[in-house]
Amino acid sequence: MFSYTLTFKDDVDRLTAPEQEVSLQSPAQAGDFLILSDGSRHQVMFVTHRANYSSLYLDKGVRVPQS
Repeated sequence: MFSYTLTFKDDVDRLTAPEQEVSLQSPAQAGDFLILSDGSRHQVMFVTHRANYSSLYLDKGVRVPQS
């Protein structure tokens, strides 16, 4: 598992995000899309790595219509 903290382009997305961390089965790359638990879809703009954690920088979220 690959764990990432989430950083958002817009403060409103950061404040309303249902999660601040995610765990993925495979490493994330720029251009990937994440769907958070509230149904919002975000594109990964870039990934940063530090000694003890990695972060995903996400663009503005888009709500996915529920059918």
